[in-house]
Amino acid sequence: MKILFVTPYDNNYRCRSAFTRSLSYMPLTMPYLAALTPERYGAEFKAVDEGVTEADYESFEHYDVVAVTSVTSSVKRGYEIVDFFRKRGSYTVMGGHHVTLLPDEAALHADTVLTGPADRVWRQFIDDYAKGEPKARYDGKPCDIGCFPVIPKREIMQKRKYLPFPTVIANFGCTNNCSFCVINSFWGGGRHTARRIEDVINEIKSLKRKHILFLDPSPTSNRAYAAEFYKALIPLGIKWAGLCTTDVCEDAELFGLMIESGCIGILMGFETFSEESLRESSKKNKVEEYKKAVEKFHGNGVSVLGTFMLGFDGDTRESILGMPDLIEEIGVDIPRFAILTPYPNTPVFEKLKSEGRIFSTDWNDYDSIHAVFEPKNMGRTELEDLLAQVSNECYTLKRIFKRTVGNRRGGILKLAVNIGFRIYNKKTEKTLRKERTKKR
Repeated sequence: MKILFVTPYDNNYRCRSAFTRSLSYMPLTMPYLAALTPERYGAEFKAVDEGVTEADYESFEHYDVVAVTSVTSSVKRGYEIVDFFRKRGSYTVMGGHHVTLLPDEAALHADTVLTGPADRVWRQFIDDYAKGEPKARYDGKPCDIGCFPVIPKREIMQKRKYLPFPTVIANFGCTNNCSFCVINSFWGGGRHTARRIEDVINEIKSLKRKHILFLDPSPTSNRAYAAEFYKALIPLGIKWAGLCTTDVCEDAELFGLMIESGCIGILMGFETFSEESLRESSKKNKVEEYKKAVEKFHGNGVSVLGTFMLGFDGDTRESILGMPDLIEEIGVDIPRFAILTPYPNTPVFEKLKSEGRIFSTDWNDYDSIHAVFEPKNMGRTELEDLLAQVSNECYTLKRIFKRTVGNRRGGILKLAVNIGFRIYNKKTEKTLRKERTKKR
């Protein structure tokens, strides 16, 4: 059995585009599916990540199964790929966030659709396919996470295309309910979205690496699991970077365990400096706690990558243009910006749709750099321009120097990432300008 896995490109994540190796980490979906494939079939695997490599599918040999995983911004490209291989006689299957949100749409292209987590349904699909009885749809359940303890087959990936730090995920879910997020719609917010800690620790040991990137979307939102997990990490003596929410700083015990377990870098979703916008999006942040949270991490040797979102109803041109100074004031080491994106079937999508403000369902533009809805206090083109403006302002050479070389938390890696995002921002702005020129 020959299986081809493909992660399609989008406007943003694409080989020879704005992303570079210094900003790309290895995705785990394809290695994980390969590991879940029962060994009795003696499957041969090939993986194509179009975000970091180009592929001439016309020259590919025949594959029995072609599996494509897509987010909303890459799903149209995903449909092109499965349509192509379906015509060539391969059996096609699609899964991922967008497919889970709109399975009937995906079913117009793929032979089989997988929704939700793939732990159990992928194995069921492969068994049924081998018997010649594949179903048109399989629905995964969050409680199936970890039902088959496996170590992802990272060897199927082109490791040199990514950051030199292996990626690991322990807890796939999130107990928060942010209106713009797809995590709950895919994984659910319960307690059954985490792998067994013993399995994760064994995977980390097998990597034999001292620096790890954790991709858990909200690890500290399940406090009990996070505390147990951090305790298990301590004896390994690793250094790691991952995600968390600002409220972890209010939990002295959990914060202490996080630091002791080897945390050296954190991505935090600050999103906005507007309390009104935080309430609008059901985000639990407290603006007055931002600086204190960043300082607490800095005081323990942890760098902070902060993400911010533009386009809330409370945003104005003036408030957005003021963000670079506020970000510098709270001390974020690496700032990232995105335009609010109403992914299908999320609360923010339903709200904007009911108000008649969504003007495009071209999924290609659901990439966080295009505005697909009418903002309340500005035009959509203006919002896109503001994204470029504040991104460039945050990455002037003067601000980069101040964040890296100019303070004790500086370092070659942090400087490289800052320069990488400076280049990324310039390329993204250039891409948007080219698009507008073509449309005229």
